Amino acid sequence: MSAVSGWLLAIAGVVLLSVLSEFILPEGGINRYVKVIFAIFTLFVVISPLPALLNKEIDFTFPNYDYALQEDYLHKVNLSKLSAIEEDLSYEIEASGLKNVSVSISANAYCESLDIYEVVVNLDKVEYSSEFENKNISSAKRKIEDIILSIPIFDGVIVTFV
Repeated sequence: MSAVSGWLLAIAGVVLLSVLSEFILPEGGINRYVKVIFAIFTLFVVISPLPALLNKEIDFTFPNYDYALQEDYLHKVNLSKLSAIEEDLSYEIEASGLKNVSVSISANAYCESLDIYEVVVNLDKVEYSSEFENKNISSAKRKIEDIILSIPIFDGVIVTFV
């Protein structure tokens, strides 16, 4: 009989806490969430003797799944980062007065963080705008290298010109 009285006492306690929280908390969003939480908790207290009646135990713990990185998704995200970085870099170079400069970035797109190894700049079709001061390849290379190395993500990256 003590098991039944303990169960009834637990139900009464949860219901009493639920009623008290309803009086203490103001009307609004939080009160609704608290009501839902107490309703779920009351449900668990009410059904808690069922496993003993069925001679089975219910495990309320969550299974421990080992979550692996989804490499395909990570690869797609890193590739989109690379294309955005290449576009930004091309825009910066064009804003400095150099047109038709092709930029490609060599990186490991399969790892969690994007590892950039090298930036390859193609100057075969370079055109100089009127804003660019010295219209020669060496000054264009210096300007492009300054732009690339001023971006923190390219710290320690090799810049190659073709």
